[in-house]
Amino acid sequence: MSSSKPFLAAVAVILIGAAAAMAASVNFKDPKRALGREADVRVDAELSQDTVSPNSPINVTYQIENLSSTAVAVADKIFDVTFDPDARTINLSIGAEIPPGPNLPHLVTILPGQKRVLTGGALLHMVAPNLRTPWTAIPQYVQIQVTVLRDVTSFAKLIELQAKNATVPLPNDMFDRWVENSASVLLNSIPVYWKNENRAGTAESDRPASGKY
Repeated sequence: MSSSKPFLAAVAVILIGAAAAMAASVNFKDPKRALGREADVRVDAELSQDTVSPNSPINVTYQIENLSSTAVAVADKIFDVTFDPDARTINLSIGAEIPPGPNLPHLVTILPGQKRVLTGGALLHMVAPNLRTPWTAIPQYVQIQVTVLRDVTSFAKLIELQAKNATVPLPNDMFDRWVENSASVLLNSIPVYWKNENRAGTAESDRPASGKY
């Protein structure tokens, strides 16, 4: 119980610092929207574009709703984009199942019953053949995965320090707790168009002439 006061103080600072992010919103009627739920954490996300190309940004606005009785957190500055040619799917990962370095990643806390809207993205790095065949693996979907930290009270003192100092070392024992208490929410896939430029400099796209899927 002694950790509750520093935890609440850290949360208060984080809430103030993230006020600008709250101005964003997810359009729940947008066809580029996806959702997923794991236990008592629900995530809704919306892509900023429905067309992707080599080295294009994959930007997303996402809302985390905490339906549990305890606070959760997400490392909102960590993004990773990969392409699965077999599934023809671009995978966008937000947060971290394993801390990427010796320091505590920037954390955004979501209190019980709270919704937080965040934005971010990363560049897609891939090389696609200029000549298209039925067997050419080009992206057709984007799938988003958000990893949240379920046990935030264990990190209360570190979160408080992070609010004062951007760089906070992550002790080895807390590294293990991060791995043990992280959980991922996998959202449904979102169809996208693929646009590539051939050597002549003209654009090749899988978008039908009608502009519909």
